[in-house]
Amino acid sequence: MQKSYDQLLAVYHRLITAKSELERARDKAVESHNAMIDEAKGMLSRCDSEMVELYAQTSELMLMKQWFLTEGVAWVVKLVQQSPELEKVVDDLVNSVNAVGANEGIKQGFKATHDLARSAEEVPGYDEGAQDALDAAVKAFDELQISVLEKVADLIDKPLSVIQQRSKLPIVEEDDDVVEV
Repeated sequence: MQKSYDQLLAVYHRLITAKSELERARDKAVESHNAMIDEAKGMLSRCDSEMVELYAQTSELMLMKQWFLTEGVAWVVKLVQQSPELEKVVDDLVNSVNAVGANEGIKQGFKATHDLARSAEEVPGYDEGAQDALDAAVKAFDELQISVLEKVADLIDKPLSVIQQRSKLPIVEEDDDVVEV
């Protein structure tokens, strides 16, 4: 009977040991599971933060697009219209057209009053190079480069608030060099 008791006692101690090992394994599994849950919560939190940031960026882009389509294009057109380069080229073109027109008028007047002068070049105000000046003005207009567009393009990486603020200021300043054509 003693032998049975010793065997039962040995089995009992093995069961206690196995129970302890199972409890440690269970505790490790619970810890691992809790760590995974904490990691997943952290990932969700980071995703939420990223989503909020992306939503803010998307909203900013939508506002920028709306501003650009409503006010930005008008601002750029106004800048181009007021640019010294365009002003100079248009002035040269208008002056050249006027000079060519005046010269044609002088030629016609000369023909009508042939007896009063020996050649059209003798008539005061006649400009022999008027057609060349007009051709040069037309060419300058075709090759026009507007510096304010480069300044606007420099704002591409700026936030909308900076672009909107800049649009209320003159972009061409007195110290800007205007390329003479």
